[in-house]
Amino acid sequence: MAAYAASLKFEDLSRATIDASQRHLIDSLGCALGAIQAKPAAIARRLAPALATGQGASVIGLPYRTTPEHAAFANTCMIRSLDFNDTGIGGHPSDMIAAVLALAETRHADGRAFVTALNAAYEVFAGLRRGGFSPRRSNIDQIQCSIGAAVGAAMISGLDLVQTAHAISLAVTPSVPLRVTRTGQLSEWKGCATAHGAMQAVLAARWAGEGLTGPAAPFEGIGGLCELLRIEVPNLDQLGAPIEGLSAVEATGIKVYPAEYSAQGPVSLALQLREHCRCEDIARVDIALHWGGWHEIGGGQGDRQDKWNPTTREAADHSLPYMVAVALADGDVSLRSYDDARLHDRKLRRLMQLITVSEDPELTREHAGELPSWPSTMQIVLNSGETLRAKIRDPKGHPRNPLSDAELAAKFFALSDGVIHRSQAQRLLDLVGSLHTARDVSLLTDQFRTI
Repeated sequence: MAAYAASLKFEDLSRATIDASQRHLIDSLGCALGAIQAKPAAIARRLAPALATGQGASVIGLPYRTTPEHAAFANTCMIRSLDFNDTGIGGHPSDMIAAVLALAETRHADGRAFVTALNAAYEVFAGLRRGGFSPRRSNIDQIQCSIGAAVGAAMISGLDLVQTAHAISLAVTPSVPLRVTRTGQLSEWKGCATAHGAMQAVLAARWAGEGLTGPAAPFEGIGGLCELLRIEVPNLDQLGAPIEGLSAVEATGIKVYPAEYSAQGPVSLALQLREHCRCEDIARVDIALHWGGWHEIGGGQGDRQDKWNPTTREAADHSLPYMVAVALADGDVSLRSYDDARLHDRKLRRLMQLITVSEDPELTREHAGELPSWPSTMQIVLNSGETLRAKIRDPKGHPRNPLSDAELAAKFFALSDGVIHRSQAQRLLDLVGSLHTARDVSLLTDQFRTI
């Protein structure tokens, strides 16, 4: 991984990859602005210490700079809090953006360096998944975020190959996150866990840059990560190789609905089928998913009671019965769908009890591949006996069915309206759109302190 980062140059990136990098940054900033008042984000800003010298990194919504690790944590909390940011290659790779951006700002790096380091992070993130790295099955949370972010943070910091290897080791060794973050009644930590990983990655890169060494074999060594997880060492032979002709950032999906990624298809199907029925006429709704989706949001972890009875916003956006019931009842799934009054609506709760979720082995096979599909089917049985059926393979936002630039901008404005003036939102879009030509990424991050 360190060798790959050392070899990657801006000139290696296609124009499509550069554009995709900036599109994902736009999407992430929109998600952050939409979550600026979320409780975890507010806590992170309160705890971010001020730097009177004016050095350091910017936090969205704070008038002063702070340490880069605190900026990485706070900004990642905002990017991740709504569960609306990019996904599809083994987690949410945009959870790494704030770590790279914080160090880019402190070093006054130019846009070319930032885009290159960000792509190194995305490629490592995707390469781990392609290489068979699957910590979820061993009840370890999204540690690939810490690893990829450490690579990007080391690269933007100008570390050499050996220092980068130590940064990766120092990101992994002290911080192995538990999968309990995403099981049962989900807590506010769900939106903070990868923020901690981003913070650790920044610290690791700074430590390594000062000469601190980490264990030489954090993955395959005795007592290392792979021994802990009882898995094979990931095969990274394909690290950096195209995924069906796409770079890692191009192969990452962007969400249309603020819901877990495997819910994007079923929500779309529910909105399609509701045009042909009324909620009061529904006798049963049967949803089938691939294994990963069923396991994460459909009760496949033995947490059926939690999925059919979510009591927090964090639990609701990982409850497929809740999200589909909202789509059927309201004709949309939006941020307002998770308001407390909606969450405890009795009619919605009754509708949820009519919903079943199962894994379909055929959909699991269809989901497999370097660029996975996200298939799902839905069957609505009406009281009359009539049955409505629909299937989706690649929902809107999937790399094979991407949002247009206009649709992405509309999502950004919908999230930023009410937080900043439309003129400032447009300036952010313009700055991100030309970031690869910027002499200093602070042209963008300076805007964070005026929000």
